[in-house]
Amino acid sequence: MSFQWEHYIELAERLNQESATFAETEACQRSAISRAYYEAFGLAREVAVLEGLTLTKKAEDHKNVEQHYRKSTRKSRQQIGLELNRLRRLRSKADYDLFILH
Repeated sequence: MSFQWEHYIELAERLNQESATFAETEACQRSAISRAYYEAFGLAREVAVLEGLTLTKKAEDHKNVEQHYRKSTRKSRQQIGLELNRLRRLRSKADYDLFILH
C-alpha cells in the first residue's frame, strides 16, 4: 500500500490549528509548513514519474519535479511548478532559518 500524501496536509492543518494550544507554537507552525510542502511535492512527483520523469533519488529531484511542470505549455501546470518552488523556499526557511520574521 503506497503512502497517502494527503495525510501530510491533514497533519499540517492540525498542527497549524492547534499550535496556539502548545508552548511550542513556532515548532508546530514550522512543522506544518514542512509537511504541507512534502504533501504537494509527493503528489506532484508521483504524477511526474507517471508522465516519464526519471528521478535520481537525490536532492536535485525537488528542482527536477518543479522544472517538469514549469516547462509545460499549459499555464495551470506552470503554476504548479511555481507553487512547488514557493513552497520549497518556505519549507527551507522553516527547517533551517534560526529566525523567521512574521
